[in-house]
Amino acid sequence: MKFSIKAISQILILIASLVIVNFIASKWFFRLDLTSEKRHTLSSTSVNFLEELPSEVLVKVYLTGDLNVGFQKLSKASREMLEEFQSVADSKVDFRFIDPNEGIEKEKKALLEQLREYGFEAQPVFENAEDGRQIQSYVFPYALVNFEDRIIGVNLLENIPGYGGAENLNISIESLEYKFTDALRRLTSNEKPKVAFLEGHGELDELDVIEATDALSHYYQVDRGRLGTDVEILNDYKAVIIAKPSKKFSEKDKFILDQYMMNGGRLLYLIDAVNITLDTLRKEPQTLGLYNDVNLDDQLFKYGIRVNPVLVEDIQAGRILINAQPDGQPKLVPVPWLYSPLLIPSSNHPVSRNINFVRGDFTCTIDTVGTDLNLKRTVLLHTSRYTKVNGTPVLVSMADFNKKPVQSEFNQSNMPAAIMQEGVFPSVFQNRQIPRELNYSSSKVKDSSVPTRMMVIADGDIIRNNVRFKESNPRISPLGYDEGSQQIYGNKDFIVNAVNYLCDDDGWMQLRGRHLTLRLLDRARLSQGTTGWKWVNVAIPVLLVVIGSLVFIIIRKKRFGK
Repeated sequence: MKFSIKAISQILILIASLVIVNFIASKWFFRLDLTSEKRHTLSSTSVNFLEELPSEVLVKVYLTGDLNVGFQKLSKASREMLEEFQSVADSKVDFRFIDPNEGIEKEKKALLEQLREYGFEAQPVFENAEDGRQIQSYVFPYALVNFEDRIIGVNLLENIPGYGGAENLNISIESLEYKFTDALRRLTSNEKPKVAFLEGHGELDELDVIEATDALSHYYQVDRGRLGTDVEILNDYKAVIIAKPSKKFSEKDKFILDQYMMNGGRLLYLIDAVNITLDTLRKEPQTLGLYNDVNLDDQLFKYGIRVNPVLVEDIQAGRILINAQPDGQPKLVPVPWLYSPLLIPSSNHPVSRNINFVRGDFTCTIDTVGTDLNLKRTVLLHTSRYTKVNGTPVLVSMADFNKKPVQSEFNQSNMPAAIMQEGVFPSVFQNRQIPRELNYSSSKVKDSSVPTRMMVIADGDIIRNNVRFKESNPRISPLGYDEGSQQIYGNKDFIVNAVNYLCDDDGWMQLRGRHLTLRLLDRARLSQGTTGWKWVNVAIPVLLVVIGSLVFIIIRKKRFGK
């Protein structure tokens, strides 16, 4: 068979074109994102940050090796995300996928010890084999981000109780951009912003909030202190946390907080409107819950919030330990405690999206007031469908756990317990005199704020970790720990997200609000029509081959029959 010069030149041009295209593709990473939610496109915030990355970063990912389909998907998504980072950052982001199960025994042991230093343990995975046996394997859904002489660990897997495996993996993929950019920001930041816990009004002490303080210290310089007579004492702080005050605020302190917010400061209030604690109930068989007046009602009301002096009981509640044998050897038994509601996080806000239930203790409710205020409001936590609201004074007894809930009494639903407000706030000291203790010029007083944020939580115990033996050798329980069920709820994540959102001026927290649609197969339809689909998969390929062969024979016969 002879080829013409024209045919040969066309073949050579085609081969040269393929070589050039492959060479360009190997040097230039790109991808066309045709998904409706733009799941493969980085946000402008991430792009701007990566373009200005000061120096090289190395990311070591340990989610690789012999993985099931779900973890393969997460591993692939992590690789694609890091490839996007690498492309945008002009190759300043380097990454390696390392299989922890490879290498000699000494190397594997050293790697496991390194991961444990960052709180990472092997995650067991249980699967059913074809013969019905259950096979257990271990995966390491973690990454270590290295920058200069600093390392930060990243947990790639979200494991929210109550969600299925596919849902948790989808949430994990949604969170990848936020987690990697968050780690890079923390590593490359030269100076931490400052936040403060307020003291002087019976707030929770340092040990009571040590878990929250430790978590926030990864992002901020966390201070504690009282307000003096300097109105501008808080100006250097991005946010101020008022954690469960039990004493009245003076007009002087209210004025300082008010003007701090008028100048753009951010406030996080955790208020108990009813004075009652579980520690009191453990000492006495019953106690009376009374209104806890800390002299903040007028200020919060002016800002558009009213914390109601009520106590909620909720069918969806945590557990406490009760001594079932008070006369003999103590025997602690976990029982449901309706005054510890498991608050439901909102799914449409970066603070509360994709976190576990938040455990409360003697939670109150919140109302919004002032419809004419220039504010955007979002409920971040609310009770379940079956809630009972008790007005004060309310008698609470440890024997209440024996009472069977009467469904007709639990007739309230989705009562707000935490609200975020954003916008322009009016000053509570508008048309009022400056407190006499303060030497402050009236010309500096602002009657309305610049755009800012404020969050109010109607339960001071949400930020409190349990402490045993405070006087000597204190034993700290994890924040959100439920001693009855031995489960850790999402209190710490919620508090950290809340402060991060309050302090966020660049839109980083919006990455937590990213939503990827989980497109699962309809299991009901699959179970009903599996035989038909199997026949389609088997028969259609064979049928296409037969039709193609017949067409080829017919064409060949017509062409060469003569």
